[in-house]
Amino acid sequence: MHGTADSKLPGLGTTIFTEMSALAVEHGALNLAQGFPDLPPPQGLVASAEQALRDGVHQYAPMAGRKGLRAWICHHHFQRHGAAYDVGTECTIGAGASSLIFAAIQALVHKGQEVVVQTPAYDLYAPAIQLAGGTLKEVPLLDDQGQWDLQALCGACGPRTRMVILNTPHNPTGTTCPPGFLDGLQEQLSGTDTLVLSDEVYGPIVHDGRPETSLAAHPLLKERSLVFGSFGKLLQITGWKIGWAVGPAALMAELRKVHQYDVFSTGAPLQAALERFLPSAEAEDHLNGLASLYSRKRDRLLQGIRDTAWRYTPAEGGFFQVLDASGLIDNNDGQWARTWTRTHGLATIPLDAFYAPPHPMVRLCIAKEDDTLDAAIECLRQIAADHVR
Repeated sequence: MHGTADSKLPGLGTTIFTEMSALAVEHGALNLAQGFPDLPPPQGLVASAEQALRDGVHQYAPMAGRKGLRAWICHHHFQRHGAAYDVGTECTIGAGASSLIFAAIQALVHKGQEVVVQTPAYDLYAPAIQLAGGTLKEVPLLDDQGQWDLQALCGACGPRTRMVILNTPHNPTGTTCPPGFLDGLQEQLSGTDTLVLSDEVYGPIVHDGRPETSLAAHPLLKERSLVFGSFGKLLQITGWKIGWAVGPAALMAELRKVHQYDVFSTGAPLQAALERFLPSAEAEDHLNGLASLYSRKRDRLLQGIRDTAWRYTPAEGGFFQVLDASGLIDNNDGQWARTWTRTHGLATIPLDAFYAPPHPMVRLCIAKEDDTLDAAIECLRQIAADHVR
């Protein structure tokens, strides 16, 4: 038998990100849909990549990643989060954080075990759980007051819970894990074997002076958790697809069993470039400036539409700003997002691609040059003007 009848993922088609990006290309629209920056990477990093190619770094990197780059990652977590990880056994570099999250779920989730995920959620988690034979258990990320819902998350955890997946700063909502939340989760999981995966690819990109929250900094949860990061997000190089995972040696050993037969290794000259660049003062200045850079981007966008019918809660962190379109349309944010791409030249991501939102909402990527954001503001203002209610 052929076709979808024997598909392992019969309900899945092309992702909304691919669809909206293709629609943007087709209609010459601004693409604030897919989460990639149009900001240039640090020039020292580009020079380091050129040097790596001239140095002849063209063959496989080690399966776990170049040792010097893993050493930088471990130092990064120690410096920022007070977390000690062993370079040899507790850090792995992969083809973006997504490849390592996928490998971790395949390695650690067994048939019939439950994985608790807060919704809306990044669209990788659900199919990875399904392919592993696990059971997805969804809980709302936010309560009625728009705060992270600890009670809902803890209430979903039980004897069949193999894993909890967290994501902060959160994609797509732009919220961040609040103070005390991890303590509450640890109390719920105490005495169990439940694991935690913490997707922290936007890491230090937090707004309004908020502290960076990492599960690596929680000494008790750290011992049952894998934490994931992304150079693509932090250095404006998403096309390089270099990310990492850190965590206890026993969990990392299981992750590597899948990683070695999936990706095995990735981007040797790009890893060499990162290893050369990251200890520099330029790299330190760049990383320390991420929070203020993206806070300014968010503020520029919101300032530009403040007197329109678009509604919003300013994002707390990450690449994205969610806009509430209930002042413009009644429902069908998916239909309207596609229409606005064609008619107003702006591609966004409708939140109904992630879950059933309480209002029609769209997500915009703010990791853009100011000229791009200004052009997007004009599109948003025109959309609002054309939907006066």
